[in-house]
Amino acid sequence: MSLSRLEGALGGIGLFLLGMRFLSDAIRTIGDDRAKNFVARITSNRYFSCLLGLFMTLAVSSGNAAILFAFGLYNGGMLNVYQVLCVLSGVLLGMSVSLHIQLIPFSLLAAPLIFGGVIVKFFSRNRRRVHAATLLMGVGLLFFGLRLLEASFLGADYHPLFVTGQGLVAQSTFVTVLTGSTLSVLVPSSQSLLPALASLVQEHSLSAPIAFSVACGTLAGPAAMALLASVGGKSGARRVALLLLAVIVIISLSLILLSSFGLALYEAYWNSNEAGFALMWGYSLAGVLASGALLLTAGPFSRRLRAWDAITSDQNGLAAPCTGYLDNRILSTPPIALEQARKETVFMAGVVARMYADVRGILSDFDPRRVETIRQHEQTLDSLSHEITAFLAALSNNSSSPDIIYEVPGLIHVVSTLEHIGDVCEDILDCTVSRKEAGIVFSDEAMEELLTLADLVSAIISQTERIIASGEICSRDDLSASKGDIIVFHDKMQQSHFARICTGTCPPRSALLFQEMTSSCMRISELCWSVMRMQLRRPA
Repeated sequence: MSLSRLEGALGGIGLFLLGMRFLSDAIRTIGDDRAKNFVARITSNRYFSCLLGLFMTLAVSSGNAAILFAFGLYNGGMLNVYQVLCVLSGVLLGMSVSLHIQLIPFSLLAAPLIFGGVIVKFFSRNRRRVHAATLLMGVGLLFFGLRLLEASFLGADYHPLFVTGQGLVAQSTFVTVLTGSTLSVLVPSSQSLLPALASLVQEHSLSAPIAFSVACGTLAGPAAMALLASVGGKSGARRVALLLLAVIVIISLSLILLSSFGLALYEAYWNSNEAGFALMWGYSLAGVLASGALLLTAGPFSRRLRAWDAITSDQNGLAAPCTGYLDNRILSTPPIALEQARKETVFMAGVVARMYADVRGILSDFDPRRVETIRQHEQTLDSLSHEITAFLAALSNNSSSPDIIYEVPGLIHVVSTLEHIGDVCEDILDCTVSRKEAGIVFSDEAMEELLTLADLVSAIISQTERIIASGEICSRDDLSASKGDIIVFHDKMQQSHFARICTGTCPPRSALLFQEMTSSCMRISELCWSVMRMQLRRPA
C-alpha cells in the first residue's frame, strides 16, 4: 500500500476517534435534564429507538457515522444499554434502506461543522455555547475522519489490497467475506460502497453466490466501527460492540451457508442469475435480519448486563454510577414512583455505608487502591443525588396526594444529607492522603482515639442505613443515648489532644490534621442524627 493511502487511512481513524471523544465529552457536559428528557421521549420504546437509528443513518447516508453517533450518546450518558442496542438495530436497518433512499452525504457537512465549531468555541464567552461548539467540532471531525478514510480507498479497481489478493477472491469464501468487510470499513458512505462492490464483482466476474458472500461480509464494517467507538468509553460500550459483532457474525454465516439454496430458488423462479441482484439484495437482507436479531436480543442482554454489573459491583465494593429504578414514565403513577425513589434512597445509603467502611479501613491501613474506590463512591453519590432529587421534584409537581407531598421533602432531605456525608468522607480521605504524603505519624494514643471515634461513627452509620431501609422509628431515648456516648468520648479526645499540644508532643501540622479528621467524624455523626430525627415512615 502506498504511503499516501496509509496516511489517509490512519489519519482518518485518528480524526474520527478524536471526534468521538469531543462528541462524548460535549454530550456529557451539556446533557442536562431537559436534553435527557427529550432523548428519553424519543427513545421511550424499542420501536421509537429503532426509528431514531434509521433516521440517523438516512440523514448522513452512512451506517458507520450513525453507529459512532449512537456510541457517543451512550458514552455521554444520554442512552442506556437497552436504548443504544435498539438504536443500533435501526442503524442496521437504515443501512439497507439507504441503498434506495439517499439524503445528504456526510462529507458535505464536515468542513462547515468544524469551521463553525472553532469560531464559536474560541470567540464566544458563553460557556454553554462553547460546549455546544465542542459538540459541533466533534461531529465535524468525525465526518472528516470518515471522509479521509474513504478517500484513501479511491480507485478500488487498482487498490493494493485487491492487487495482492487477485485470484483468491473468487476461490475462497473466507477471502470474499474478508474483502467485503475491508470494503465496508474503508468506504463508510453507502453511496460509495455499493459501486465499489459492483466494480469488484465485475472485475473478477464473480458468480452470484460469491457476490452474495461479499455483500454479507460488509456487515462486519459497522461492527469494526462499533469496536473502535468503544475505545476509551464506558465498559458497557465494549460489551455492546461485542454483542453487535456476535449478532452480525451469526447472521452473516447463516446467510452464506444458505446462499446457494436461496439463489437457486430465485434463478428457477425468475430465470436469472445476475451477480448484481445477489449483491444488492444480499446487502439488504443481511442488514434487515441483523437488525431484527439485535432488536430481539436488546432486552435480555441489557437485563443480563445489569445483573452482572450488580454482582461485580458488590464484589468489588463499587456502585453503579446511575439510578436503576427511576423512570420518568412512571411519574403518572405517583405511588409506584415514590416506591422507586425509596429504593434508590436505600441504595444510596448502602453506597454511603460502603464508602465510610473504606474510609475507616484506610485510617488504620493505607491502601492506594481504596483511595480510587472512595473517589468513585463520591462520584456515584453525586450522580445519585442529582437524579433522585430531580425525580422527586418532578413527582411533587405531578402529584396532589397529601401523603406524597408530605414524604417527598423528607426524602429530598435524606438524599441531600447522604450526599453531604459522602463529601465529609472525602474530606477525611484528603486529610489521610496529606498525612501520608507529608510523612506525618500520629502517636499511638492519638491513633487509638481516632480509630475508636471512627468505630463509634461506623455504628451510627449502620443504624442510619437500617432506619432508611426499614423505615423504623428511632426513639428519643435511643437517639439521646447514641449522641451522648459519642459526645462524651469526643470531649475526652479534645482534652487529651489539647494536653499533647501544650506539652509539645504534637507538632502544629499534626495537630491541625488530627483536629480536622475528628471534626469530620463528628460532622458525619450530626448528619446521621438529622436523618434519624426525620423518622422515615411509609404512609399507610
